[in-house]
Amino acid sequence: MKVSLEWLREFVPDAPEAQKVADALTLGGLPCENIERVGNDDVLDVEVTSNRSDCLSILGVAREVAALMNLKFVAPASNAVTTEPGTPPISISIEARDLCPHYTARIVRGIKVGPSPAWMVQRLEAVGVRAINNIVDITNYVLFETGQPLHAFDLAKLGGGQIVVRLARAGETLLTLDGKEQKLSPAMLVIADATRPIALAGVMGGELSGVTTSTVDLLLESARFDPLSVRKTARTLVMASDSSYRFERGIDPTLPNRASDRAGELITQIAGGKVTGPLVEAGTEGYTPTLVTLRMKAMKRLLGVDWPIDRVAAALDRLGFAPKATGDSINVIVPSNRLDVTMETDLIEEAARVIGYHEIPTRDSVAVRLTQREPSRVAADVIRTQLNAAGYFEALTFSFVSDKLADSFKHDEAATLHRVESATRRADAQLRPSILPNLLESIALNENNGTADAKLFETASVFWIDANAKSVERRALGIVGTGDYLELRGTVEAVLKRLDKTRSVSIVPSQRKGFGTNACGEMLWSGTPVGFVGKVDRAAADKLGLGSLPAIAELWLDPLLAGYQSVPQLTPLPKYPAVRRDLSLLVTDAVRYQQIESLVGELRLDALEAVDYVTTYRGKPLEKGSKSVTFTLSFRKPDGTLTSGEVDERVSRVVELAKTKLNATLRA
Repeated sequence: MKVSLEWLREFVPDAPEAQKVADALTLGGLPCENIERVGNDDVLDVEVTSNRSDCLSILGVAREVAALMNLKFVAPASNAVTTEPGTPPISISIEARDLCPHYTARIVRGIKVGPSPAWMVQRLEAVGVRAINNIVDITNYVLFETGQPLHAFDLAKLGGGQIVVRLARAGETLLTLDGKEQKLSPAMLVIADATRPIALAGVMGGELSGVTTSTVDLLLESARFDPLSVRKTARTLVMASDSSYRFERGIDPTLPNRASDRAGELITQIAGGKVTGPLVEAGTEGYTPTLVTLRMKAMKRLLGVDWPIDRVAAALDRLGFAPKATGDSINVIVPSNRLDVTMETDLIEEAARVIGYHEIPTRDSVAVRLTQREPSRVAADVIRTQLNAAGYFEALTFSFVSDKLADSFKHDEAATLHRVESATRRADAQLRPSILPNLLESIALNENNGTADAKLFETASVFWIDANAKSVERRALGIVGTGDYLELRGTVEAVLKRLDKTRSVSIVPSQRKGFGTNACGEMLWSGTPVGFVGKVDRAAADKLGLGSLPAIAELWLDPLLAGYQSVPQLTPLPKYPAVRRDLSLLVTDAVRYQQIESLVGELRLDALEAVDYVTTYRGKPLEKGSKSVTFTLSFRKPDGTLTSGEVDERVSRVVELAKTKLNATLRA
């Protein structure tokens, strides 16, 4: 926000030199980034935070300067504009009251459009606005002076004697003042006459109803629009303006009438017109004063200071809060322009700004209390460390998925993806349903740069809309390795074992989009599904131009973090040797190793320490459709050495149960 010091002194006559004003604003929370000399004027470039819409005007900054420097603030005259008798030839209706709570129109007849006076041109140019003609310049002048956007229509160009504030209709267009034909959507609020839109509410007026040198009579609009509605329209059409910038941040509900009076006064003085008839209005201000109480004990608790109540009340009075001290509290009525003040902490901040932050004592030491880290954070670090140890690099990719891969990794066909509505992101605008597409794109980029063995992982959120139209967000761990599936599977199993070595890890054949046919398995952690591991589908790899088929895995992060065994589990080193027996079972191709491992677990064999897969063999002399699965049974007793007879008895039970349940035979 550029602030002319010469203009500001109209309301704070005793304002000192520019640097002192800049310092006061900076210490008061409105940093002054630069001071520029423009002719005989000093122009301050003030940074205004999004919650301080009241300071997007010369008057607003002047109030701040007066309060912060304890100077006299001279409010502008509030005399009503002089009007000529007559009935305004216009009616106003608001069809979208939630988006436009208050709309006013004033008729000015007999104007002469021409150049603006030099003093107005100088002030506008000082704040970065190019002079156009006296009518347009007056609306800009009032905008920068008061913070209320205005718009002037050529009355002769309005059809049907009507102003209708409504949503745009499908297929409607509007040629705006910047010379561009805008396609309107039914979500956009427009100002229309009896037949067509004539302006985008709060954003920009239309070219066909604009003021020109031939304009004699005009309609002056001063209204209040919903901030979110204006923001959406401006962003969709990429049409930021001084008006939309202020409407998006909120307008003082009492300002439209006062700004209309001010503009009417300037028009009659500069353009020679006469205001005809009363102000035409639709809707209401809807303003109810906000009452807030500041307790001195709350101020002491938050700031650590014990200022006298009279001093705090005086600071709030300088800001226009009309404070009344009662006992140990101060009751205030918040001014209509301070939309950001709604609670006690806001008042405490306001008092501190005016009194000065330098008045708050500082300590030489800082008390620090160490707390134990959350187990979920420790678990996340454990996962990262384990993957790093296996040669995987952590990646950070965008939350959007490319259009060419959007449907390749959906969880199910019924799911749909979230698409952002933004004029600045028309392609690749869907939120990712999986981390894998982004990691695969990174792998492809590395391949193109000569790194063919990159291994990456990422933890992030994924999003989709399920068949019941419910929005779903889940945290996931995505891993992409080389083409070695067994290596990646071993890495995933190592991660799960590192989180809790007491839980079993297994995999069952499955199928999921993005994984190759018969190349996907579902990971089970003590029987609980936690994700998928396999190789990427050829179609998805071809879309990225990948020469090989990387091994991929995606696990749900929350069950992994929740299942982390944070208490170390120590087991003493064994005193006695283990006895290992290799078994080769002949089974049909339909039998999975998981079934064999589960069968062994059912027996709950005493002293069984581990079951380890060795290999699977197919071919001669075995019959077609059969295979030999070899695995190792490890036995160990903690209090003595096992005998061969004890081990043989346990192995025999495994073989017999395999014969019964899997129709297996022991291969010699």
